[in-house]
This record gives sequence, structure tokens and C-alpha cells, in this order.
Amino acid sequence: MLVLGFGAVYGRAVQFRGEVLPGTRVAGVELGGLDRGEASAAIQAVVAARLSEPLRLHAGNTTSRLVPRELFALDLVSTTDAALAASRRTEPDRVAALTTLRAREVDPVLVERPEAIAAFLDEVRARGGTTPRSAEVELSGLDAVVRPSRDGLRLDTPALLESIRAEVLDGGREVFAQLQPARPRHLTSDARAAGELAESLVASPVHVFFAGRPLRTLSQAELARLVSFDERGSRFLVSFDADRLGRVLDPAIGVHERRAVNARFEIVGKRVRVAPSVNGIGLDVENAVAEVAAAAYSPDRRIADVRVVEVAPEVVTQDLVALGIRERISTFTTDMGVSSANRIWNVQLMADYIDGTIIEPGEVFSFNRVVGPRTVQRGFREGQMIVGSLLLPSIGGGVCQTATTLFNNAFEIGLPIMRRHNHSFYISHYPMGRDATVSWGGPDLVFRNDLDNAILIKSSYTSATLTFAFYGVDPGRKVVFSTSPQTNFRPPATSYAYDPYAPTGLVRTSSGSNQSGFDVTVKRTVHENGRVLRRDVFASRYIPVGPTHVYGPGTQPPRVDFVLPPPEG
Repeated sequence: MLVLGFGAVYGRAVQFRGEVLPGTRVAGVELGGLDRGEASAAIQAVVAARLSEPLRLHAGNTTSRLVPRELFALDLVSTTDAALAASRRTEPDRVAALTTLRAREVDPVLVERPEAIAAFLDEVRARGGTTPRSAEVELSGLDAVVRPSRDGLRLDTPALLESIRAEVLDGGREVFAQLQPARPRHLTSDARAAGELAESLVASPVHVFFAGRPLRTLSQAELARLVSFDERGSRFLVSFDADRLGRVLDPAIGVHERRAVNARFEIVGKRVRVAPSVNGIGLDVENAVAEVAAAAYSPDRRIADVRVVEVAPEVVTQDLVALGIRERISTFTTDMGVSSANRIWNVQLMADYIDGTIIEPGEVFSFNRVVGPRTVQRGFREGQMIVGSLLLPSIGGGVCQTATTLFNNAFEIGLPIMRRHNHSFYISHYPMGRDATVSWGGPDLVFRNDLDNAILIKSSYTSATLTFAFYGVDPGRKVVFSTSPQTNFRPPATSYAYDPYAPTGLVRTSSGSNQSGFDVTVKRTVHENGRVLRRDVFASRYIPVGPTHVYGPGTQPPRVDFVLPPPEG
């Protein structure tokens, strides 16, 4: 009889192989005996319908309509997997599923839509909740002013989301947002106590001494301006602001101070030496704060004894020595060509921004990251930039001179060039096929330091030339390059541009340089320690520059080769 019973169970197990076991339900729907495709279809039908059914949401004194599918999506694959796996984890589970009619409910897997849920919760909070407001305190003159605290109502977001899920599964229609009392971190009583303490601290002057002699007296008004209320848990810590106190006492103690000197690189011919750092002497601000606070807290002895300490520089000698920068390893100079005073100014300003940059081993240099945006606020002037076949006024014009010079430094020391773009048309005073164009928010020049030591970039310039020099440790590389003949010549041709910022109906023509376009390729092979380290190909495609017809809004250009950017300024 026992054998017959097991035989029957085995037979039913074979019968339901690959199918959902009897008694398995999802959202109340029986799936027993269905294969994967049938089960998926049944789950999709019932759960999708329930996700689409609106719910009434009660939050505070308001009622609104909520469609669950806007917040949750059904993970059909995971839900079907869970239904097929139900009661199959152990042999006793499978036997129980095949021999009893006990139902096993499998919850659908609902995936949250994070952005929609965040917006939804913000809306519910706005309608039903109130943010608790902590008490605040400050000194106005010598008197404490307290802004009282306010209790709030906090939305229980996990409970609300779980309630929505439950209503979807049960087929319910109403959801209630639970709002719980929320207490502010700092109560009015905390602020009042801190205010009373602050008033006592500034009740009379504090006399500051240095080396046993009077240095300065802090008046009541000065003390009040130095008081700080720092949050410590649920309490306020009343003390004095260290930075402000330092600025107040520095002039009086200045004759006893000595500024710290940072270590720095000095270039001597082709060599680099490290000028050592020097410790300084300055006010011990931490001690001064403690002394002034102790004096202010004292009911009778309102005297603070301050002292000076050694002040370490921001850059110490060991930091620079560890970089291993010893000699010049690359230098490159480009000519300014025909340049306006503004363009020369911009090139030199960018060179100043780059001067002193250190690229550590493995670090990537990005021109745009190092130089930053070219704006009037940062000292740049109007020059010209290339857009398609046109030269247009632009703040920071001359940027490509700087990028081209840097590119050739990296090129000649064999560094990996990760990003480089040629100008749209050929500029004769740059090396053929070895120019680099950049723009803020657009093309960038990016290369990596693959040497064992750091690289220091130094700049120098005249009104006619720009030079960058790289310093580090000579890796002994040999860089061989070749420039292909110019190919695929394209005669000057008419270009068509669209200017969305021009007056309506305007059409204007720029004659252009009547320059042919062509392609050129530069190949580079980098040798190190008798082996080829890398081979690179730098392809440049220069457009022909003929007349350019610029069309404004309301016109019909035959075609649009490029679109003009918005005018600057």
C-alpha cells in the first residue's frame, strides 16, 4: 500500500514537471497545472489589471486618485519563477503540494519606479505633512534672539508604499497615508538656555595676554560677534568661532608671527631642484579659543593667555621630493601667427592656469578640467573661434594654440593620447596633422601619464611664441613619426550655415579664405627599452573653405552644413 502511495505521488510529480504545482496562487489566481507561458499570461492579466485600477489616497484632510502602475511595475519573469519554484524547495514540500489541497500564495514581484515614487511622496508630504522646525538662536548686539521650534507631521513612507502594494494584491480601493508626530531636533527651551549662556559670556570684556603682557582687550561687542552656536546632538554648544577669533587677534600678534613657506620646484637650466619648505610661527588658534572661552565662562578672572606655535606649510619638502621630478623630458614651442592683443592675452592666461600642473603616474590630464571655463569673470577676453568654415568672435579665443602646444609635448614624449581633435580647417602655423582643438563643453584634449614618475608642466611665452616644457625622469624613449602626403583634396566650396539668433529673414555671406580641404595622417611609433611600446595613428580631415552663406530664421537655406552657437556676452 505504501509503495502504491509513493507511486501515485511520483506519477503526479511527473505529470506536473515543468508546470506550476497544484494550490499555487498569485494575487488569488490558481496557477496549478499551467506551464511557464500559461502562468506568465495569467499573472500578467490579473496583476496588470490591478496595477491599472485607481486607488483613493487619503492624506491629511485631502483625498486624491492614485494609479499604482505609475509607481510600480510587474517583474513578470521573477514572479513566474517564484510561482514555478513554490513548494519545490525540499522533497517534503513537493510531497505535501502533490498530496494536499493546501493553497500557497506567491506575492507578485513589484519593482519600484524611483523617480515617480520620489515625486509622489513629495506631493503627499506637501498635502498632509509638515516639516518640524528646530529652534534657532543668535545674538543681536548683546541680546539673544530665539526663533521657537515647531512640531511637525512626518509621513511614514515605508508604511504607505507597503499599503499600496497590499491593496494591489488584495484588490482593495483605499489607501491611508499615516502621518506621525515629528519632534524637531532643537526645542525652544534648548535655544533659550543657549541664548542665556551666550549673554553671560559677553557680559564684560576679556583681556588677552601674550608672554605675560597685555596684547588686546576683546570688548563685549567683539565677543558677541565671535560667539558661535554649534549643534551637538539635541543641544547647542556655545563657544567662539576659531577663524573669526584668529582674524581679530592676528594684527595684534603679527610681530611675533612668521609665514610658512611651501616647498616649490625651481628650474635651473634643464634640471629641477626642490626649494625646501620652511615652517612658520603663528597664533595657536585652538588654544586661543579655549583660553577666551575659559575667561568668558569665568565670573571674575576674565583673562586669556594666548601663545604661538609652529605652523606647517601646505606643501612640505618630502611631498615634492617623492614625486621624483628631476629634469626636462620634453619641450615644444608654437608660433602665435597673426594674433590680436586679446588672443595673445588669452593664450598667456591659459598658460598661467596650466603652469605648475603636476600629473602623477597613471593620472589623466584633461585640458578642460585644468584650464576651466573661459569666461570674462575668469579674466578671458574676446578672441575668435572656428565654427565650421567661419571664424567667429568668442570669449577665450586662442585656446587651440595652447592645446596644440600641449598635444605636441605629450606626442613627443610618447604619452598615450586619449582624446584629440583637429581643427575643422587647416592652420598653416601649426605642425601638419598635429594640431588640437578644444572647446568648453565640447572637444577636449586628454592624455595620460604612463611614466613611472610624475610630470611637472611649466609654461613660458612671448608675444610671438608659446612654450610648454615637461619635467620628470627621462624614460629613454625614442619616438618616430611620419606625416603622410596630403590626400583627398577638396576644392573650396560654398557652405551653408544656419544662425538661429540672427534677425528674421537675414542672409549674409562670408567670403572665406578660398582654402582647399584635404586629409593627412600622422603615424607615431614609441620605442622603450628596445621594444615597441605603442603605435598610434592620428588622422586629420580638414574641410575646404569657400564662401559661407549664413541664413537666419524664416529663410530657406538649400542645406545646413553647421549651426552657429549663441552669441557670447
